Amino acid sequence: MGLVGLQNLGNTCFMNSGLQCMSNVQALTEYFLTDKYLREINETNPLGTKGKLVKKYAAFLKHLWFGTSSTYSPWALKQGISEFQPMVLKKKDLSLIPIS
Repeated sequence: MGLVGLQNLGNTCFMNSGLQCMSNVQALTEYFLTDKYLREINETNPLGTKGKLVKKYAAFLKHLWFGTSSTYSPWALKQGISEFQPMVLKKKDLSLIPIS
C-alpha cells in the first residue's frame, strides 16, 4: 500500500514530488481515504471548486494507496487542477516563471 510511483507527464516532477509528500502525511491521507472529507465539501462557495478538485485528489490518493499497479499517471488530477488554473496544462517550463 502506498508503494506506487507517479508517471511524469512532461513537466510534472515538482507536482509529483509535492503529491508524494502530501500523500505521506498520515492524518491528511486517512481523512481522504476514509471519505471523511465528503462531509465538509462546500459546494455553494462561489469562489471554490464545488468539491470537484478535492474529489479528484481523493480519487488520486485511492489509486496511490489501493491501486494494483506499480505506477500511476496523475493525469486526472492534473486536468482537474487545470480547470481552475489553466496554466497547469501548458507545456511551458514553469521553472522560468519567477516566484514572488
